[in-house]
Amino acid sequence: MDTSITDNGASIKLTIGALVRNIIKSQIVEVAVIKTNIIKIDIRMGALYNIYIPFSDVINPITANPEALRDAIIAFLPTVTGIAGGATEAKQALEIEVLNAMKTELLNMKGLLIGMDYKILDEPLLIDEGGVKVIYKGYAVIGTLISDATWAIQKIERQGEINITSWANGNKNFENLWEQREALTYK
Repeated sequence: MDTSITDNGASIKLTIGALVRNIIKSQIVEVAVIKTNIIKIDIRMGALYNIYIPFSDVINPITANPEALRDAIIAFLPTVTGIAGGATEAKQALEIEVLNAMKTELLNMKGLLIGMDYKILDEPLLIDEGGVKVIYKGYAVIGTLISDATWAIQKIERQGEINITSWANGNKNFENLWEQREALTYK
């Protein structure tokens, strides 16, 4: 069946006989030649949703061979740092570079958090004195919801004349739910 493939701005327009289909360019992850003469357009939805077009059916664009048609379709796609189309070694190198930069920044942030002075621990945001001989103090950034897992929780138990202080999970990390303060393990 006569097939026309055209650049339609944000999409690629496929006209197959009377059927018209627009494929959003950002959905396309790969354009490849399979079985020597079939163009496969992978649209991220699994093998059953890929688009397969026999080279011999394509009347527009006119190309010399399936590889040239594949390249013409890839040329319709937006470029990422000058590289168009599917996965390439250059794209992988670029992605690795970006991931390494992110890793460096995350490690810097981790270092800042580890070295953070615990001024936020000077005053608790919430205090629960409802238990018998037990007080819970919740430390978090102002505006934190009690359902957020971003609380450092201190437990103070009165045993005779002594107050015993412990922290949820044995640390002052902001990783607990205030709502679950009574069920947490304290050290």
